Formats: sequence, C-alpha cells, structure tokens
Amino acid sequence: MHGVTASSLATRCPTHPVLSNTVCVNGYAAVMPLPFSRPNSLAGSYNPLDRFSNTSVNDPSFALVRGSSFVVFDEERGFGILGDTPSIEDVFTVDNVTHEAPVFVPGLNAIIVSALDQTILSQILINLNNTPPTLETFSPKPPVYGVNGGRFFNGTVYWAVSGGDAVVNGTSIVQAPGIFTLNPSTNETKPILNNYYGQRFNGPDDLVIASNGDIYFTDPWYGSKLNLTQSLPVLHQQTYRFRPSTGAVSVVEADIGIPNGIALSPDEKTLYITDTSVTNFTNADPNIIPRYTWGATAGKSVYAFDTVDSPTGKYLINKRPTWYPEEFADDGFHAAANGVLVGASGFGADVLSPWGELLVRIQTDFIINNIQFAGPQLDELWLFGVGKIGRVRWNLKGIEGARS
Repeated sequence: MHGVTASSLATRCPTHPVLSNTVCVNGYAAVMPLPFSRPNSLAGSYNPLDRFSNTSVNDPSFALVRGSSFVVFDEERGFGILGDTPSIEDVFTVDNVTHEAPVFVPGLNAIIVSALDQTILSQILINLNNTPPTLETFSPKPPVYGVNGGRFFNGTVYWAVSGGDAVVNGTSIVQAPGIFTLNPSTNETKPILNNYYGQRFNGPDDLVIASNGDIYFTDPWYGSKLNLTQSLPVLHQQTYRFRPSTGAVSVVEADIGIPNGIALSPDEKTLYITDTSVTNFTNADPNIIPRYTWGATAGKSVYAFDTVDSPTGKYLINKRPTWYPEEFADDGFHAAANGVLVGASGFGADVLSPWGELLVRIQTDFIINNIQFAGPQLDELWLFGVGKIGRVRWNLKGIEGARS
C-alpha cells in the first residue's frame, strides 16, 4: 500500500486520512510478525470469532482493522468504489432469523425481502420513499413460502423458492420448490417452474437472469436441511438454465459441491457460482435444524465460467476458482455495473475485482446472508442477515434490471 511503512500492517489510508471508519492494509498483511493466531471453526460449527480482524498479532496497528467498517486492500481501486465519504449504518432491527431474497423494485422505490423460517410466511417491504425508510408487511397473493433468492427483470420479480408443502401458523401452503414470479403492482404470484421431468427440485436457492430472459439458478439441498420442505432431495446439487420462453430446463453445471449464490457479469461473458460445501450435510443430526455441521476445511470457493452462446442458451466452459472467502463463505453474490463483485460473507461483505482480487472488506456486527443494490441511482448497498438490516452508501452502482 503506497505510503505505508513495511513495519506496520495497517494505517489510516494516506489518501483519506480523516476517515475514522476506514483502514488500509499494507500488502494484504502477507507477512505478520510471529507469533500470530486466528480463531478457527474446526469444532464442527461456525465460530463467530473466526475473522481476519480477530487475528491476534504483535502489531498495535492491527487494532485499526478491528475497529473499522471498511478495510481497504487496494487503495486506488478501493476508493474508486468507496468514494470520499463512505458510510454504513444499521437501519432496522428485525427477527433473529435469516433474511434472504432482497429485490429492489424501481417502480415502488422499495425492497422486498423474505425470511427463511418455518414460522414466517409473509415478506417484508422496505419503503425507501420515506425518510427514514420504513418497514411494512408484504403479502403476495397467493402467499409463497421459503423464498431464498430473487431478481427484478422487465417489471417482474422472479423468486427462487426453497419451500414446499407446509402449514405455517395454521395456513396450509400447497407448493413445490421452484421458480415463481411476482407482479409487484398487484402482488399476484404464480409458479413458472416446479419440477424436473416429474421430480421435485431440491429447493432453488438463488437465480440470475440474462438479457434474453433465460434464468440461471442453483438447486442445493438447503430446503430440506432447513426444514422448509418435507420432501427428501432426489436430485443432484447443481445449477440449471431455464427458458421461460419455451419451458425448457437444462443442467449447465454439476461439479460444484453445494452451489449457492450466482451472478452474471455486465457483458454476460462470465457467470459466477459460489460453493458453500463448508455446510456439511453428511454427518449432521437429522433431528436438529439446520441439518448440517460446519466443515472448516471443505470447499467454499467462488467459481468463474466463460459463457458460450448456443441455440439453446448459454453454456459454461473454463471453470476456475476465482476467490476463496477469507471468512465464512459467500452466500448472496452480485455483480456491479462496472463488473466489480460483491459477496455476502460472514460478518460483512467482500468487494472483489472481476478476477477475484479482494479490494475492500465491509465489516458488520451481524452475519450477512444477502445483499441488494437499491435507490434511484442503485448506489446504495443494503445488507441482509440475522437480526439486522444495514445500508452502505458509496460510489459503486448496481446493474439495471436482471443482474442488479
């Protein structure tokens, strides 16, 4: 890092020294003075102290990392993303459950978000027309249970739905996991895909939509493991391409352990899929929800693929790992308008170059499961997780429509 002496791991950023919420890390802290140690998650469950910022190291400057909201690893590109006055705030305190599938609807100037919990059916709406923003109950017709991922495209919200048949607080829900649409003007919902040649999907987790309307979605086993569907998985965990124009659905990737988040680059030449194989389904107690343990040394890379056009839609070649999250694993994953990548990962979010270089780490005091660009200029990043919803204001802008 320009302007930082080799003897210090961190400093106030030389180009923005007055920013008290921001720290610059020298040379990615590639050499730490011995001895150093970091808490780990080898005990079979995720250790919330297992973070880069909690590394114990004999360097007083590292306290700046622990106390900053934005950790900058590349100063020039980092501040191109952050701008001169980046800010982060906790906006809402919400139920202590996982919040997923945030979708910004421009016509409403609002974000629709869901909660993954056996006792919660309705969604919530964040009304950005009010100052400060307000929370409202959002009730689709008919209701959709277990919404795990979402995107906005051509005036319609598309949901990846993990939930199946269930009774939620006395309300009987008859549905199969799949892809649903929501008309944000009328609140009307309908399934557009709910089977693979007669077999139920495991529980679609996340999706992204290409400019031609093709939907790419991941289908891991979380629906069953979170008890959102009573159906046992019958399909391999893999990623599909669905063409609403014809109804055809095809496998496009079947080698990632547990495919989860998904994003498409602005030029649609690269597709990214995250792996959350650190959630170990094999040895988990089936009577304890969620039905997985933590496998600290399992795979959790983000993979990039080149896309190739064909008469049936894009297919994927040249699989390569492009990022290995330094904390937790990347869940929700988005591409910005300039190709920069943002992944929800543990207590914060990773901000990456299109080639997987960590440029900035956003740090929070709650686990982040998903993210969403929002606002009239799409230059706010909203953070969704367990117990809180937060907002980042910076220079980075999302993509209009499908991939935002």
